Amino acid sequence: IDNLSISFHGHELLQDTTIELNCGRRYGLLGLNGSVQYRVCLFEYDCVICLGKSTLLSVLGNREVPIPNHIDIFHLTREMPASDKTALQCVMEVDEERVRLEKLAEELVASEDEESQEQLMDVYERLDDISADTAEARAAWILHGLGFTKEMQAKKTKDFSGGWRMRIALARALYVTPHLLLLDEPTNHLDLDACVWLEEELKTYKRILVIISHSQDFLNGVCTNIIHLDKKRLKYYTGNYEAFVRTRLELLENQMKQYNWEQDQIAHMKNYIAVVWSRFSKACKTGSEQGEDFGKDGGTGFNGESDK
Repeated sequence: IDNLSISFHGHELLQDTTIELNCGRRYGLLGLNGSVQYRVCLFEYDCVICLGKSTLLSVLGNREVPIPNHIDIFHLTREMPASDKTALQCVMEVDEERVRLEKLAEELVASEDEESQEQLMDVYERLDDISADTAEARAAWILHGLGFTKEMQAKKTKDFSGGWRMRIALARALYVTPHLLLLDEPTNHLDLDACVWLEEELKTYKRILVIISHSQDFLNGVCTNIIHLDKKRLKYYTGNYEAFVRTRLELLENQMKQYNWEQDQIAHMKNYIAVVWSRFSKACKTGSEQGEDFGKDGGTGFNGESDK
């Protein structure tokens, strides 16, 4: 998406920039917290609105930019709500197509007409295509990687703390494998073992991943590219966080060299102008003095009296 400007609640976040996300790339989104700040009066209180990386993820997740409809998006924003459903059930239900097909299959099995049986075969074929028979095993494997024992997977979500329900929400995101996965600080509620597992899992993500993380090691392990939100524009870098830092340092060094060279040129030009001005001033002064002498001798060029 080229020449893009984005406003959030009336305040500009991006200005004339480009959003470019390619399949198979895992992007780390960097920038100062609250990269853009606005002071507003809200309900008679003076407030500061900070717009930055998380705001940009919200814009993408809410499709406030022209993203094609065939690209499904999963933006992890909050923990799984407390309910009587188990952790495993909450993960499996996120696969809407599989849930719909399994329900349809149950209805068709109850019908005995030939048309229903033909449709049932099509449903079974589609369920096979999406590996529905391994769905529960895959959901359990993801939950195990995030620290859930078998007993915990059968536990109701209302019996978990907010941090553990956040892990369930993360498991749902990984399970559904969307075309565009947006993760904001996914390691916040994880222990070391779960962080290591998540890093290894995301390394193999084949679609598009955009991630915000304060962990440089995590970004180094996961990211193939870096997006830098700076001065209302997005700048793109190839490589992980360390590669980004090296490239940025090289750019800053080159900019400093260019600045120093320009300052040297300016100083040289000032010295040159000063010398020329000095010579010009001296020449003008000398010419003025000669003019005064010319006036004193009456224009004869001699100091004595004129010949008679």
